[in-house]
Amino acid sequence: MNTKRKILGITGALLILSIAVLLPDYIGLGVKPNRTLGILLAFLCLLITEALPIIVTSLLMCALMPVLKVTDNLKVAFEGFSEPVIFFVVASFGIAAALTVIPVAHRILRRLLRIFGKNIETVLLALVIACALLSSIVSNIPTCAIFMAISLKFLDIYKNEEDKRKTGKAFMIAIPVSSMIGGMMTPAGSSINILAMAQLEKYTGLTITFVDWMKYGIPIACIMIPLSWLVFVRIYHPVQVSQEDIKQFINHLDIPETMDIREYKVLFIVGGMLVLWILSSWIHDINIIIVAIIGCSLLFFPGIDILDTKTFVKENSWDAFFLVGALTSICNMILKNGIIQTVVDAIPPFTSSVVLMSGICAVLIFGLLLIIPVATALIPLVVPIFIIIASSAGVSPIVVVMTASLCACNCYLFPLDTVPLLTYSKGYYSMIEMTRSTWLLQVVMVLLCMFWIPFATIL
Repeated sequence: MNTKRKILGITGALLILSIAVLLPDYIGLGVKPNRTLGILLAFLCLLITEALPIIVTSLLMCALMPVLKVTDNLKVAFEGFSEPVIFFVVASFGIAAALTVIPVAHRILRRLLRIFGKNIETVLLALVIACALLSSIVSNIPTCAIFMAISLKFLDIYKNEEDKRKTGKAFMIAIPVSSMIGGMMTPAGSSINILAMAQLEKYTGLTITFVDWMKYGIPIACIMIPLSWLVFVRIYHPVQVSQEDIKQFINHLDIPETMDIREYKVLFIVGGMLVLWILSSWIHDINIIIVAIIGCSLLFFPGIDILDTKTFVKENSWDAFFLVGALTSICNMILKNGIIQTVVDAIPPFTSSVVLMSGICAVLIFGLLLIIPVATALIPLVVPIFIIIASSAGVSPIVVVMTASLCACNCYLFPLDTVPLLTYSKGYYSMIEMTRSTWLLQVVMVLLCMFWIPFATIL
């Protein structure tokens, strides 16, 4: 099946590129715009079908730009890799790797379990809160991977396979959803956030500070976290366990009661970064990306020795690095060759209602992510269009950018995103079983974006 899908993806990409070359003005935009669009569609075709590794796909599409005369030379084709945002992606995964070296996730969960761990429902609540908290400063993928490993150990408590599967369904769906909810609380929570901030500044000159982002993301997360927990409990009905079993699990978490010097080093560096990120909201000389790079670098310094090259290379998401770089290059060409303006001109006038526009934006993002289930690929494509439409309607571009980014961080109707795919692969739930609970969360997310983001913008 995978082989057939790969062949189909490569065939589709070749067909798209052939049309772009052989019919240079097939939709009346001009040679360069048509070929740029061809490269974009071929890129998406290869991504969605997973026909080639993401790194290979990214490099191949950039290399084809000068070949198809979309860019003047190879240097221009790879300009996206000079964007600061992709180096934030690298640094953030380095920081995440450091936090996995020390048992910080285990400590957070243990503390929460000692407070809430009275029954299976409150154990799930502790897990949801722990995932969201860690994901607010660490990328969603490592957060999900850490708590998935812990949860799989917890599920071993169940001797009955049916009870284990039933409870595992609730846990394995809760972990990616809560990680993605937590990822929207701060800009550091997801590369999508930094990418959206960069897009806003690039096309409008407007900036969203670290604290400003928290103003939008944290209130929504504070509603979504307890709501998601309640939905998971009511729909999936995890099987009860005894308090004694919970206590034994807490006691058997493989961490010492007191922190060692390595943990203090990591927490001091990460805590310092967080302070500087917050201060950047008022001290504009402090750059979020520079802080992340310096913080990540300190983890390698002699005397600190938290990370080494092998760990850093292994734990980093090089797929994300090359994907964001290639997409940025393609989007630069889309903008330069006039495609975005053509699309905007073809769209009928939108409502000037900021609430309605935010809602339409949210629905479009969730709908598009079902077709293009790669949020980091979608944001650079749609944000410029949303910005132009919002500006022409007299709506603040910040509203649509925040709506787009927060919704992109929270697309879990189906386990199509990389984050839910981690737990989906364990076999505890099907795609439709995830939808039973998450459809309601997606509806609530649309409503929150419609009413909170416009209100928060004028605060």
